[in-house]
Amino acid sequence: MELAKNLLKLSRKKKMSIASLAKKSGVKQPTLHGWTTGRSVQNIDDLKKVCEVLEVGLHTLLFGIPDPYETNQKLIEEIFKGDITVTIHKIVKND
Repeated sequence: MELAKNLLKLSRKKKMSIASLAKKSGVKQPTLHGWTTGRSVQNIDDLKKVCEVLEVGLHTLLFGIPDPYETNQKLIEEIFKGDITVTIHKIVKND
C-alpha cells in the first residue's frame, strides 16, 4: 500500500486529481484507481508514465523517498551548474 499512499500524496502535491493524472499520463483511470486501492498489479510502463507527469523518479513513487542516485545527480549538477572547461596538458599511454 506504499504505492497507493505515495501516488495520492504526490498527485495532491501537484494539485492533480486521479482523473487528470490519468489523462496527462495516458494511464487509464480505473488502473490508477486500482493502484490507490491496492487491487491491481502495476505495469512498469504505466508507472513510468505516471512518474513523468508527477516529475518524480520510480523510487520516489514506490517507496516514498528520493532515489539516492537521483539525489546525487542533482547535487553534482548543482555543483557544476556553471560552464566547465577541461584542459588536457599531457596524455600518457600506460603499457
